[in-house]
Amino acid sequence: MDLPETGPTDPKWHPYRDPSPSASPSSPPARWSDDAVRVVATPPEPDTIVGVADAIDGREMRESATRDSPIANAAAAAAVVTPTSPSPSSPSSPDEAAAEIAYAAVSEEAVESLRDDGFAVLDDVLPADVIAAGLDAANALERSRRTVNVGQEGRDDSIAVLAGDALPAEGTMLAGLSPCARTLLAVPAALRRRRAEMTGGSTDGPPSTGDEDGRRGTGRRGRAAAADRGAGDPRGRSSGSAPRETMRRLATATAPDKLMLANYPGDGARYVAHLDNDPGDPRHSEGEPGLRASDRAVTAILYLNPDWEESHGGCLRVHLEGPGGATVDVAPSAGRMVLFDCRRIVHEVLPSHASRWAMTAWIND
Repeated sequence: MDLPETGPTDPKWHPYRDPSPSASPSSPPARWSDDAVRVVATPPEPDTIVGVADAIDGREMRESATRDSPIANAAAAAAVVTPTSPSPSSPSSPDEAAAEIAYAAVSEEAVESLRDDGFAVLDDVLPADVIAAGLDAANALERSRRTVNVGQEGRDDSIAVLAGDALPAEGTMLAGLSPCARTLLAVPAALRRRRAEMTGGSTDGPPSTGDEDGRRGTGRRGRAAAADRGAGDPRGRSSGSAPRETMRRLATATAPDKLMLANYPGDGARYVAHLDNDPGDPRHSEGEPGLRASDRAVTAILYLNPDWEESHGGCLRVHLEGPGGATVDVAPSAGRMVLFDCRRIVHEVLPSHASRWAMTAWIND
């Protein structure tokens, strides 16, 4: 994978390229700015989620570290601070702070990209110190041997599952994971709110005004694709009912009960191409409601990997919709979040040659 060696002078631009054979060698590499969109991890089986969750329930972890631990101190420093006398405009709890962060990240442009292209990439969602504390906690979790390889063919990651209603408490070994998890859990409400603003509809219902699918403008990636490939080229652009169905699902987006933390150990570990909500999977509807693959509407992934380099591999490869077979590779850089429609976007994790961490929430509809 040959990423561009240099980017535009604007330091906020993050390079990626379309590595498909059909891409024109004379065309400049496609690029996406940091504030536009983000990328994916991968799903455990529904029954596995329930089993692994018992090993990492936050209530079990609260006595596992003291405030004298460097990891605990880092997590405490990165935790969202609750003001003693909050003003009307300031958050009064970590959950409210996470809601504000998620709403700021899930911009109208991001929703347009999710609607039009099936995925969006969002950069710098959380400050570097918060991501660093999350990484410290994830590494501590791995050292304690609480991650599990589920033995599923085609995937090499080890996972643990966080219970959304019992996140690790401040001052414990795993506390650094909680701000990351809260932000992911706040994304569904942010999606509903942005959709309502864009369509004129209520937060929890279908649009009451505007076009049938709530279309308004064109996503950033769509504009770049039209410029690079020509407006008449269908590669990578969805058509028909797909954008409308994505917008419909956002109207009822709800937070999951559990989140997955996944590590690819850096020995070429990968995950083969798949859909997160694939009706062709024989286990598609197995498990508890809310934990089944069939309940998934949007995948939200947050990456914890600082100083990621091309040689590390491990990019998320997104298979674009359309007949051309085009793909886009997204580096799993720290602070980057990726959103994509679980029913539309086939994706894979390319071989990783460095330890790679991602936290994933499957948003239900």
